Amino acid sequence: MLRVFLALLVGLSALFLLSIVVAFVYGLVRPEKVRQAKRKADAGPRYGPVRRDQVAILIACRNGSGTIGASVTAARRTGANVYVVSDASSDDTVDQALRAGAAVLELTDNVGKPAALNLGYVRFGLGVYYRAIVILDDDVTVAEDFVEVSLAQLTDRTAIVVGHNVTWWPQERRWNVWLAKRAYSYWNYQIFIRRVQSYFNVMNCISGSNSLYRTELLDILLPQQPPYIVDDTYWVLETHRRRLGEVVYAPRAVAQLQDPTNLRDWYKQNLRWLWGTFQGIIGHRVGRQVSRFDYAYVLLMLHWALYVLGMPLTVALLAGAGPGLLPGVLLLLAGHGIWVSLAAWRLRRPQLVLLIPAILFADMVYRVIFVHALVKAIREPTVDRCVWDSPERIRVPEPTPV
Repeated sequence: MLRVFLALLVGLSALFLLSIVVAFVYGLVRPEKVRQAKRKADAGPRYGPVRRDQVAILIACRNGSGTIGASVTAARRTGANVYVVSDASSDDTVDQALRAGAAVLELTDNVGKPAALNLGYVRFGLGVYYRAIVILDDDVTVAEDFVEVSLAQLTDRTAIVVGHNVTWWPQERRWNVWLAKRAYSYWNYQIFIRRVQSYFNVMNCISGSNSLYRTELLDILLPQQPPYIVDDTYWVLETHRRRLGEVVYAPRAVAQLQDPTNLRDWYKQNLRWLWGTFQGIIGHRVGRQVSRFDYAYVLLMLHWALYVLGMPLTVALLAGAGPGLLPGVLLLLAGHGIWVSLAAWRLRRPQLVLLIPAILFADMVYRVIFVHALVKAIREPTVDRCVWDSPERIRVPEPTPV
């Protein structure tokens, strides 16, 4: 019975991968048909052009004095005006942001990121003076051409442009397993899934830490209090469900993100992200409507199921009907290592190869987090406020203001 089940799982995995390959090849052979179908399916508003001087950058920050200066300085080098909302910070966040050249709104009550962003958006009049807003986290440093590259992806149908995530991985922490795992995960996700989703306008997840939004969209989304623990999950689902415009990925709009450096913070952050994802699936009843977005999301959920079950069942199959447990694990490690080695080459991080066993272990833990997050979302499908503690941050040397 076990062998039959495992054979069925392997068959479904092969069928899923085959469907992806067929779709990719069809897109290459008949691109005009794909574009025609895409235009037909994309109903939504048409937006006007946005100039570079019509873009501002908004950052909500709580106790981010160690990183906010570098974030504001990098943001100002794009040529955009930068606005910071200090969400009842108890450190010198406000002074650091002002010194770096940002306009600052200081809140006395901790209201959470979505509410802080909305207060800053309203108090600074961003919807009046600008046509697009880049929303950043307080530990994100964007490339100097971030705004320019993002605007290049902003067609008349585009509502959100999602930036390219890169883990900030300083030399002194080059052997940190959790930074290695996150750097590999970003590369793996963005090289394939995010590009395909962007092309077909079915992106289920955006980078709330480094994305550009049209103000017409923010006028609708920001006043709403997200019912999920992750605000950008709510924003992207509302954008798709209400047909407010396309969500596209800009692979050259690079932003460096500070990621967790220990197991506790890494687990908590991934749990929050996946918890919010499952809250969105439940709350927006994903898969129950007839739309391309729902079809794509159901396929993605099937992929998640195969991902979570695939490794333990593959090990069981190799142990019970294959070469044995130890050879089977070594074979699995070798297969995983090929992909990690490719990432090491592309990211120019050769130490990833030596960290393959640790990355594989973290990958197994991530499967546990998937199950934990699903159970948590079933128990807590909504939240009152999006308030949480940020992971431990690495202090960035104080930059020279622009």
